[in-house]
Amino acid sequence: MSDEKNNKKKQKKVTASKVVKTLLILILILAIIGGGAATGIVLSIIKDAPEIDPSNINSTLDQTSFIYDLDGNMVEKIQAAELRTIVGLNTMPEYLKEAFISIEDERFKDHIGIDPRGIVSALIDNLKSGGMRGASTITQQLARGLYLDPLDKSLTRKITEMYLALQIERVLSKDQILESYLNRSYFGQNAYGVQEAAQTYFSKDVEDLTLAESALLAGVVKGTNTYQPFYRVKPEDFDSSTHYEVGQTDVLGEKYILVYNQKSVDRQKVVLKKMLDLGKISEEEYNLALNENIKENLKPGEKKTYDITNYFTDYVKTQVVEALVEKLGYTKQQAEDELYTGGLKIYSTINVNLQKKLEDAYSNFTEILVGKTDNIKGPILVDWSLNKAGNVLDDKKNIIFFKKDNLMTDDYHLFIEKGTYELTDGNLIIRNNKLTPYKKHVDVADFYTIDERKNLVTHTCGSIMPNEDEFEIIDNGVKFKKNFLDKNNDFYKIDENENLLIDNKFFFVDKNGIVQPQSGTVVMDYRNGHILAIVGGRDVDGTRILNRATASQRQPGSAIKPIAVYLPALDNGYTAASAIDDIPFYNGNGQLWPKNWYTGYRGMHTLRKSVEQSVNVNAVKTLQSIGIKTSMAYLEKMGIINAAHPEKDNIITSVENRATNDENLSALALGGMTKGLTPLEMTAAYGAIANQGTYIEPIAFTKIVDKNGKVLIDNIPKETVVTSPQVAYIMGDILRTTVSNGLGSRAKLKNMVVAGKTGTTQNQADIWFIGYTPYYVTGTWIGNDSPKITLGKSSSTAAQLWQYINTKIHEDLEGKNSFEKPDGIVSASICTQSGLLASELCTQDPRGVVKTEIFANGTVPTKYCDMHVALEIDATNGKIANEYCPESVVETRIFIQRTPPYNPQDHNGIVPSDYQYNAPTAVCDEHNESNWVPDIIDDWFNDWLNKDREGNGEDDNDSEEIVPLNPFETNDNGNRNSNGRSKNRGNNNGN
Repeated sequence: MSDEKNNKKKQKKVTASKVVKTLLILILILAIIGGGAATGIVLSIIKDAPEIDPSNINSTLDQTSFIYDLDGNMVEKIQAAELRTIVGLNTMPEYLKEAFISIEDERFKDHIGIDPRGIVSALIDNLKSGGMRGASTITQQLARGLYLDPLDKSLTRKITEMYLALQIERVLSKDQILESYLNRSYFGQNAYGVQEAAQTYFSKDVEDLTLAESALLAGVVKGTNTYQPFYRVKPEDFDSSTHYEVGQTDVLGEKYILVYNQKSVDRQKVVLKKMLDLGKISEEEYNLALNENIKENLKPGEKKTYDITNYFTDYVKTQVVEALVEKLGYTKQQAEDELYTGGLKIYSTINVNLQKKLEDAYSNFTEILVGKTDNIKGPILVDWSLNKAGNVLDDKKNIIFFKKDNLMTDDYHLFIEKGTYELTDGNLIIRNNKLTPYKKHVDVADFYTIDERKNLVTHTCGSIMPNEDEFEIIDNGVKFKKNFLDKNNDFYKIDENENLLIDNKFFFVDKNGIVQPQSGTVVMDYRNGHILAIVGGRDVDGTRILNRATASQRQPGSAIKPIAVYLPALDNGYTAASAIDDIPFYNGNGQLWPKNWYTGYRGMHTLRKSVEQSVNVNAVKTLQSIGIKTSMAYLEKMGIINAAHPEKDNIITSVENRATNDENLSALALGGMTKGLTPLEMTAAYGAIANQGTYIEPIAFTKIVDKNGKVLIDNIPKETVVTSPQVAYIMGDILRTTVSNGLGSRAKLKNMVVAGKTGTTQNQADIWFIGYTPYYVTGTWIGNDSPKITLGKSSSTAAQLWQYINTKIHEDLEGKNSFEKPDGIVSASICTQSGLLASELCTQDPRGVVKTEIFANGTVPTKYCDMHVALEIDATNGKIANEYCPESVVETRIFIQRTPPYNPQDHNGIVPSDYQYNAPTAVCDEHNESNWVPDIIDDWFNDWLNKDREGNGEDDNDSEEIVPLNPFETNDNGNRNSNGRSKNRGNNNGN
């Protein structure tokens, strides 16, 4: 026992001795730099340095971040997956290791973690140049990445970094340090570690790298933004005169072109020269490496996506990276590095129970919307157009997708039919629409299949990528030159039918494909902005490329009307009772526009009914009335428009593009937007209506905590008052009756009130339902990834899916049949034809136009209906009766008088369906004076005969003289006279 105690004492003495030596070395270095006063500063800084255990550096290299739900339950470990692949030092080529040591830390094998010579050399260089060249060793860089804030540039951080480097060197061997460093370094393009870098840039394993390629990677770590071998540009920003394309990639479904970066090779030459100067390579090796063509070597690796997370946690990661960049000033690379390796604790808003129910619903998508598919030829829900060969066509008869058998062999080689290719002078000329040549590449057409559940599945093919001097665009085709074919003798072969087969090793083929139609749904708590569940698409083999719920912009159709038209209108003088006339409307070219979903026009609607029946004409007229600018101001309040950073929203303003933008009636009243909106944006905007007029920014996480327990971000969502609670309630009540009485009836829930709106784009490429209950707001979109393929179903199908989802997520909740009503809501009896208070004449309208409507206090109409009139009509011709019309054919009827009057002749004879209730303006011309006299005589004779029978047959001296009256003469009461009697032919008194 005493020996054990003695050993422990000796061990403590040795450790203490090493620490003292370390401190002395560090103090000496700082003394050289700053004088003796540095001693106290150093001791103070070291005292506050984090405690580390260098022996577990390899485990901290993979320090995992976690995502939790609101209850603190762990949802997911964030793993780098294929973005980081750990390899042993013995797997790496010797010249790769020497390249990094030469350029980053030439005395790495000799120093103790810090390099006094390097520090002094850097100090002298900085004094001479006035610059700030660093002197960090590989060990210091490792310490900084593992334990310190990479954004901190202070002297305190530098001293702490030195101290930690000395500690690391005491515990780990040089090989262990170098291995950790090379596996941890970031190389751009989301590639961490040399293995992933080798795959990303050269599509090979690290052990297969050449000297030139190794030197190139060694040069990247100095600055990934500056020296990464290629970078991404959007297709619209690609300039063939200045850019050299090395490949293409998709990031969250968005296409990018990968452009060669000459600065990476310039840096590579610096690395190679340093290796030569240090004797790490020979002159011959140096020259061979310089002459190696990096442009040809670069071959972007295919990023494989694994189903390691659901759509929700994928979105959380995206939001965390954005928050670290925007709120803490990280670069995107630093933020991603922190996410994947920083040991963060991220507290998300996910409701795991709702997420599971939502995903379960999508796993039964076909059964929910179609049922059994045994008797369906396919594809389900898709309205497609095929040519005779079975290829899918767009509305211009162009092929969008080839039938798989028309494009590929069974083993996915591209086949080119006999007669569409020729071999001339060693060149291969192809004239076939399966290939589309561009200046830098040759695109291969896409294809489709039908799966066992009768779903359309679309498959993407990549591009053939010869060098510029290896192919040529010719008339109606492409020429692959002899030098390309000689270098790639397996590029093609000719089968027994003389068809040309191009090997699939020369282009990418998505063999799994993407099922169509696609869909996305978001569930939110509108009271706090928490996103509770997300599904961003229907999956095939677990592959997730695009989160359609959060990142896919689609035209919202009529679902835009409540937020862009009617809510702003209700807040600017309109009421739910306001009358809007559905009659022909014309665009700027004098053409009838827009069309309604039904044929023709239906006439007078209240604003409520205009929403319930999704009347396009009335939406356009209302928007025109309130003004485009008013609409946009409300969309800004609801998070659709970001005026401060327009590049971050999906609305195109006239400032951004004067020629093509969304500041028009089509975009804002009918949802025909340039880019469109995401289901998340639409859902959050409807949440403002549900939340009594207050918009709350949607959030996917509430807090980020670093590995040391420090709160990095407390994510409090921004709140914006859009309207008063009263206006929001009325809009919500209109959406409620849109479900109970209108086009959204398929979204009804049992024992749960629902408010919502459908949306269908004009070409039926997109269908929507956005709705809410007293608990949640949910937005659902359905459509094909290619809008050129339309749907065979209307928005009621989206409402059907919405109804199924919400039945599941509400099944354990208490039923509620009404929404909470704010104070200040009153009701009144109104006429739906005028929007004013109902009069006695309104009650006589046979259509039942008197309704009870709700209003915000102070907005109830103060006038009575002035549209209804009572007229005496000649029943034989429907015209206003004149004084000659026999009483036997005269009837009193109730009509409406439009202001201004509607004249069908002004609209090519078009009449709205309620035109029969329009007050006639023509007076009867069938009964006139010529047939009036006999009637008078007949009346006189009958009167005389009756009097004679009753009396003595003599004239009554008191009897009224029968005098024909002027039909246009009025009596003392202002009523027109007829047949010697006062008759009311046109009373428009509202009482």
